[in-house]
Amino acid sequence: MTPGTASTTCSYCKHENLGRNNFCTQCGSKLLPDQEAKPRLCILYGQPHGAVFLLRKGRTTIGHDPGNIVVLGDQHISNKHAAIKLEDGCFWIEDRLSKNGTHVNGQRIMQRTPLANGSVIKLGSTILKFEDGNQSQIATS
Repeated sequence: MTPGTASTTCSYCKHENLGRNNFCTQCGSKLLPDQEAKPRLCILYGQPHGAVFLLRKGRTTIGHDPGNIVVLGDQHISNKHAAIKLEDGCFWIEDRLSKNGTHVNGQRIMQRTPLANGSVIKLGSTILKFEDGNQSQIATS
């Protein structure tokens, strides 16, 4: 890379994109250079593929209903499907009595479950990856 040339690493496929691209030149995901260190959910399978949703410091609700912070159009997702909460420096996910359940790393969760960087979450037919960003900075700010 030439000194002074900006680059952005895709949060989805980890490809290094040179210049000021808005989308990854390898996988087409939207690049978010100013948001790389923030906790987020990335859609691995489902629509819109490659979308990134930033998580809040408190509670982030997920579901089909437009009142959620993360709204997914998957018809197999309940209106109020799940929630992710940052508590004591750890991100936790809980199912909100959804019809089809919430799965983390292939296991259906029945109670509040901690998330680790890279955890795979399945809601309905949508698959997301949890990325904690720089969790220690988020937890103390």
